[in-house]
Amino acid sequence: MAVTKTLSRAIATCLASCLAVAVLALCSPARALAEQTGHLTVTATESASTALDAYQLFSADVSDAVSGHKILANVSWASDAAEKAVTSAIKSADPSYSGATAQDAADWLNENVESDAALAPTASSVPAAIARTLAGSTPTASVTAGTQATLPAGYWLLNANSDSVGTGQSGTAAILVAVGGADVTATTKTSVPSVEKHVLEDSSNSWQKQADATVGDELDWRLFATVPMNLSPNSAYKAYSITFHDVLSAGLERPSNVHVYIAPAGVSTWAQGTEPGDGWVELDEKEYATTYAAGENGSTFDVAVKDLIVSASNHSVYADQGLEVCVVYDAPLAQDADRGAAHGNPNTVTLRYPSTPYSKMLTETQEDEAIAYTWDLNLVKRDATSEFALAGAVLRVTDDRGRHLTQDGVWTTDDATVTTDQNGAIAVAGVDSGTFAVEEVQAPEGYESFSGMPSITLTVGLDPQIIRSTNDERLSAESPLRADSFDKDSGEADVSVLNGAVTVPSEVKDILQTLGGSFPFTGDSTSYLPAICLAVVGVALIVFAIRRRKGDPKRRS
Repeated sequence: MAVTKTLSRAIATCLASCLAVAVLALCSPARALAEQTGHLTVTATESASTALDAYQLFSADVSDAVSGHKILANVSWASDAAEKAVTSAIKSADPSYSGATAQDAADWLNENVESDAALAPTASSVPAAIARTLAGSTPTASVTAGTQATLPAGYWLLNANSDSVGTGQSGTAAILVAVGGADVTATTKTSVPSVEKHVLEDSSNSWQKQADATVGDELDWRLFATVPMNLSPNSAYKAYSITFHDVLSAGLERPSNVHVYIAPAGVSTWAQGTEPGDGWVELDEKEYATTYAAGENGSTFDVAVKDLIVSASNHSVYADQGLEVCVVYDAPLAQDADRGAAHGNPNTVTLRYPSTPYSKMLTETQEDEAIAYTWDLNLVKRDATSEFALAGAVLRVTDDRGRHLTQDGVWTTDDATVTTDQNGAIAVAGVDSGTFAVEEVQAPEGYESFSGMPSITLTVGLDPQIIRSTNDERLSAESPLRADSFDKDSGEADVSVLNGAVTVPSEVKDILQTLGGSFPFTGDSTSYLPAICLAVVGVALIVFAIRRRKGDPKRRS
């Protein structure tokens, strides 16, 4: 009997407990709802980071309306941090808001914010403000674009994981989405900046991927960035700083004469020269900063635009659809610049930009490159026949800018000449392709200077869009100059300078012809100078004797 009573009491207690649990479940719908889940799949657009941080704002009972919209009921805050972030954001956007519950906040969001809007939210929008507040906190879950995620039902805010935004990518603007009921899809909202580099080819005054130039001459480079996101004062970004990061080869001098320009999205870059076209506005120097660091194998040069949003506003440039940004600077070729097309002197750029609208972390684009070349022109004074090198020739070498070559290898607008060394050589080092005129001011001893100013033409066809791509490489020269060879890879162009004839008196010519001898010209392998001197002396004596005989009165009688 005692055992039966004890068992009865145990069964009664168990039934009471089960009944209490059932009643509690029926009276506590919020707790039951917390166990509901939904499926979310995020599609990443091109160049969008696929790693997302997910923050649950509300727990809710989510169902689907006939219209396809989500219906949220029995809404509760997912966390204290979510409550603080959402309430603060709503009050900032709508000072008249007086809601006190999670349901009030959810209703306001439903009425005022389009879930998973097609366009990135503005700074005044609640999703942007919420994302900025929660960016430093631990996310509720992690979501990978392209993979279906199972999440507790409710309202969620998705933002890019700033640590996972890679090179050439951008993090999505905030995505606000209700999860639960039927499966949900969302799409990232990203716009990725791009950057290009060009160099100014002086022969056509046009911007290209490659150019050639004379060492020390002005050599202009242009960096062009497209920043396609909304950069108005109402954008998702509180500030937007970009940095052009250049890596210059050792053959390029320190940049100078820097100019920075901005224009509304879609304005084209100008095709020629350094002066910008219509639609471009130059920034003040205080709106950007430059940093240069020299190294053994080259240097780096950064141009950091402090805040494009502020600059666009200050200069009244429309930026709702983004901005175009140009940097132009001069970086000449150095004396130790690589010669020829085999290596050239490359200059690369990447653009560093905010990884997401809500993080201070930066990411960068893929690099882009432009390249500059220079060539060596080697002149050798030679005997036309023997090919012997001749020292002591004084030449005036003039380039197609009207400048003259000096003995130390630089170009000047003042009059200047150069003298061949003991090897008959003159090195015209590090020159642009083009035309060079050569005048012989003084010939080597025993030779006669050639007349006129024959020219040398060095031609290198550079593809304007493809680096290290050349065509139609030619070296030509007018007589008595001779084009010997041109190697585009090493950049070496060799030209021989040949003399004219030695000046000989007509009496000597007559005597030599009478004697059956041949007349010597510059370049003959046999030196006739001693014979010429003896002939001249002989002629002089004969002439003197004849004149003396004619002038003697005794002899006339």
